[in-house]
Amino acid sequence: MRTFNKLYGIPLLSLLLSVAACTSETEEPGEKPDSGGIQDGTPRREVLLTLKNKLSVPRTKAGDAIATADENKISSLDIYVFGSKTEDGVYTYQERFCYREKSGEIPVGDDVTALDLNAKDADGKETTALISLKKGLFVKLYCIANQTKLIDPATNLAYTGFTPLVQSNPGQANNMVTAGVPKEDDFKLLQSVQLDPASTTDILLTPLPMTGSYATPLDLTDFSVSARLQLGFRLTRSVARFDVVNEASTSKFTIESVSMANGRKGVSFFQLTVTGKLPDADAGDLVTYPARKFDGEKANEGICTGAFYTWPSPVQDGGYLILSGTYATNQTDNIPVTYKIPFKPAANETGNYIEVSQNHRYTVEITKADEYKLDFTINVADWTDEGNIDDYEPGGDADKDGFTITPVTGDMTYDKPSRTVTMSIVDGTQFTIEGNSPTGYYTTMYYENGDLAHQWLEMDPKADNMTKADVVPSTFTVKKNAAYKGTKFPIATIRFTDKITAKETIVIVQPIANPVVKGVTHTEGSSFNDNEVLLNKTSTVTDPSVTVSVFASGGSELENVPDWLKVSPASSQTLSNASYVFTADVSNASFPNPFPVDGVTITVKNTGDKSKTQDITIKMKSNVTVSCAAAGQAEYDTNSNAVRLYNDENAKVTLNVNSIGGTELVNKPDWLTVTGDGNKNDGKYTFYVANNGTTGVNQKVTFRNKVDNTIVSKEFTVYSNSKSAIIFSNYDDNSSYSSIDNINNSTPTITYFPCAESYCQFTVISPKGVTVSINRSWANATITSTTTLPSGIRQSVVKITRAYNDDYYDDLKQNDMTVTFSNIYPGQAAKTIIVSQKSVVFPGSKVPANRIDGNAVYYVAPVEQGGGYISYQDMRNDRYPCPSPWKKPSSTDFKKMVKREDFDITNTTMVPWSGTLGSQIKAAYPGDRNIWTSDESARVFRVRNGQGWGFYGWLESASAAVRCVKDDQ
Repeated sequence: MRTFNKLYGIPLLSLLLSVAACTSETEEPGEKPDSGGIQDGTPRREVLLTLKNKLSVPRTKAGDAIATADENKISSLDIYVFGSKTEDGVYTYQERFCYREKSGEIPVGDDVTALDLNAKDADGKETTALISLKKGLFVKLYCIANQTKLIDPATNLAYTGFTPLVQSNPGQANNMVTAGVPKEDDFKLLQSVQLDPASTTDILLTPLPMTGSYATPLDLTDFSVSARLQLGFRLTRSVARFDVVNEASTSKFTIESVSMANGRKGVSFFQLTVTGKLPDADAGDLVTYPARKFDGEKANEGICTGAFYTWPSPVQDGGYLILSGTYATNQTDNIPVTYKIPFKPAANETGNYIEVSQNHRYTVEITKADEYKLDFTINVADWTDEGNIDDYEPGGDADKDGFTITPVTGDMTYDKPSRTVTMSIVDGTQFTIEGNSPTGYYTTMYYENGDLAHQWLEMDPKADNMTKADVVPSTFTVKKNAAYKGTKFPIATIRFTDKITAKETIVIVQPIANPVVKGVTHTEGSSFNDNEVLLNKTSTVTDPSVTVSVFASGGSELENVPDWLKVSPASSQTLSNASYVFTADVSNASFPNPFPVDGVTITVKNTGDKSKTQDITIKMKSNVTVSCAAAGQAEYDTNSNAVRLYNDENAKVTLNVNSIGGTELVNKPDWLTVTGDGNKNDGKYTFYVANNGTTGVNQKVTFRNKVDNTIVSKEFTVYSNSKSAIIFSNYDDNSSYSSIDNINNSTPTITYFPCAESYCQFTVISPKGVTVSINRSWANATITSTTTLPSGIRQSVVKITRAYNDDYYDDLKQNDMTVTFSNIYPGQAAKTIIVSQKSVVFPGSKVPANRIDGNAVYYVAPVEQGGGYISYQDMRNDRYPCPSPWKKPSSTDFKKMVKREDFDITNTTMVPWSGTLGSQIKAAYPGDRNIWTSDESARVFRVRNGQGWGFYGWLESASAAVRCVKDDQ
């Protein structure tokens, strides 16, 4: 693809100001009929507005059609007037003048005045409108054609909030102004109607949106002046036009429709800016335009002009045309095809990127086509054919009012359309003004804001300030006042009034002075203030930018611009009021690291006098972003932003901290060792705790930007843990017969009763967790759960349970079990707990058997067989047998228990309780009970709480209890 003549934009407007009136004319309220609007008695001043375009107005008040191109058609025109009490004050909505092709569609309201448009001459190159503006304020005018609705970006609905300002006493010292709505700056944010890609009929067609403005404050505060003003400016189309050249008979490609992809939905008009995020669009900002049928004049038979219209498209959007139709593979077969026409070079081609700009014409010429590919060229040009709206050129050296401005000495420029002289403020600089009046002029020279203290110009002959003196000369010399040594040079206005016709002409003189820089727009978080640009890079704004306007009467240029600072549209511009967009490219190799706290200074020079400069400081800031990497046994938890360290100099966490200008660590504790450098944009910090450092503590820390202390990172919690500590806690069991001596002992001992379903459990706190091992098999030690605490410490729950059934624990031959807890943290000591068996388990019981240390050791079951007393026969017949190896005790067993093997069991005398043995017998046989012996004759072992023990012969028909015993021999 070949690309020619890339054009980045054109001036939105050029201004022409002239005044024509009769000095004897006066203006009184109600003296002239008004065409509508507020009739509040405020004196008005007539303004003849001239649109310097070849426009097509369907019908003027006189009923004459102006036959020009559809692209210049005016179906509606709205002039919005904004007023302010002071020239540099806040301007708010004052009133509105409206023209509609169908007069019945003119909006209704006290602030709205109907407007008539009239062709000024036969060829229709200029169109006039007479409006009557209220006096009392400084005013600005904004003009929008063919766009009757303005969209509020806050609601995406048509803006309806226009409320006019109110003056309490126009022309009086006590005049109070109640501000209107919206403010001028808010009005500039309103947008065109947005394209709806889902609507197949939402296509940009003629008549096309156009805009113009008179943004230089117009002084209507002098009630003694009633001369009719003449204002002139041009309207500029807001869209771009595509012409398509295709000979279907040659290319074999028949175009049926045209569309555009990656296009913007609309614009805001002042300055004209596409809607959505810039420079890089957000999701949803770019759409595919609904396709327009390709059926214009000479479609597929040559050049089809105005085939498609689009809003401007920035380079970064990657927009492209879509041509759809059919390709003739032979004389009878046509296949559907779709081709993309990108506005950037193909991968293997060179050329300029194309930015689709307003009021430009793009000609796409099809050179060759096949089933898969389309060859084409794109030519870019101003809209210079019929329909050009920029064909106004003042003719000759003299302007239309007969005035000629001629530089004599010194550096200066003259803008004829606005009749403005821009001159250096060097002594000897001068120019002449020559008028063609045969009778001369009355002259007045005054400075902006009524300044009388800084009269830096002198005129010969001197201005007569509208006296009736007989002033004949028609040539005047204006020069720098050599006697003036001040530093302020206000703009001067020289008014010439023809003595016979009273026609007035204004010449404006402005100095070539230091450039004046003002902020216009900026991305979120960025700003411009007092010649300081602050670019704020965030996670959502990766390419921050600030747009400024530079007023330099001789044009401006930027010096000392670093490579990383992108400037668009160019670093040098000839416009007196030029916009510059500053965008930071932090990925550029030249981007400072660290970025200097005081910023980087660039210089704006006035091209007309390069000694006139203004420095701009570029500063940057950004969010603080942190990424972490752990080494050794250290940990970093991304979910909780926890940094877990140990008293181990090899356990480290490195944090890469990125923030333009560098960072510093806030709230560092004494126990934390930090190495690294935060002075760079990409700082690095390494955290660790000394081998003998403090443990069991934590601290919340953040990283703070050195340029802006309000910018901080997310909060990190740094923990210092002991690498060696194993701590037991929270002992619990489910049997009242199990216990622990002291869990805080260096080696605690658990006495465990291993009945069915019994357990002991406790918590083990360790740096990384533990592994468990045992040296005996009669019980189990199991980790049932391990959780990580916020500090990173592991908390494990360990449960002790028996390994076998009841009958395994019918003696106390199990040796103590050692449970060893090995620290997972490398190189650290283990810790142990001892587990011993509490007592003998009688099968089926959860109460320990009672021990009696007689002549032999006996264990007595804690329960009675059969649940209580049973008969002698049931005992003898083993109805309630004892589980093996337990047995029913004989009288011999009882005598061994009580250490009286020689005892005569026929002796019925009770033996009192005595000593430890007595206590054991009393505990094993609680209460007043008779216990069967297993002898063949009916005998019982009798126990009485208050008496002691003894033997008795018993009736076989009687009943007694049976308690199984086990002798540990």
